Amino acid sequence: MWRILGNIVEMFVYASVYLIVVLIATKIVGASFSADFEKKISDEGNLGHALIFAAICIGMAILFASVIR
Repeated sequence: MWRILGNIVEMFVYASVYLIVVLIATKIVGASFSADFEKKISDEGNLGHALIFAAICIGMAILFASVIR
């Protein structure tokens, strides 16, 4: 029982760290492309910017998975 609870807590810790890193990466990538990175994705529906950000998120997820394992 305690092992399952420990795994759940560990999962939430890793997920929160990943979300923080993704938010920081969004700001860095947004600053490198243009000042309105989030606006172009959400309001204008710019698919190119969304695909670039999705590729960064997938890459970071693969990196974190390899570090954790």
